[in-house]
Parts: sequence; structure tokens; C-alpha cells
Amino acid sequence: MRQRLYIVGYDISDPKRQALLRYNVKSYSATGQKSAYECMLSLDSKQQLTEFALSKVDSGDAFFVIETVRTYWSQVTKGNLSKPENTATGHFYIG
Repeated sequence: MRQRLYIVGYDISDPKRQALLRYNVKSYSATGQKSAYECMLSLDSKQQLTEFALSKVDSGDAFFVIETVRTYWSQVTKGNLSKPENTATGHFYIG
């Protein structure tokens, strides 16, 4: 199944719910720190992670987000040498 790179971030106020979500997110993560992680997710695993996270997020929490990483470099490595629109090209990450 095809996987894509996502940034998963959250700000959960309750330490117990935060720890549960962090443990679950880290099981998918490639790298990360504090409350932001890079995760390779299939559509199924993205759905599972989203459903789990939404069960832990409360109305008093700041946010939970799963965002696709679309950068110039990620598209160049796929063989598309033209510069895409709406990408972050002011910086890049080598990890």
C-alpha cells in the first residue's frame, strides 16, 4: 500500500491524554520532537491515527493536525524537475 509523508502535530492540555497520543503517533513516526512528528502513513493508517487522535482531543485543546508534506525537493526526487506551485522552498531538511 502506498505511503506518503505527513507532519503530525498536536497541542493537548491534559498530560495523560497527551502521553497516550504521543505514544500512538510515535509508533508511526520516522522523526520528530515534542509534539510534531514526520510520519509515513498509508490512507488506512492515516484514518486510524486520525480517529484515535480525535478520541483524545478535547474542546479545550489547541489543535491536532495531519498535513501532507509537499516540498520542491520531495517532488524533484519523484522525477518532476519543474518547480511546483504552493510549496515551501525557503528552507529544506536533510535527515
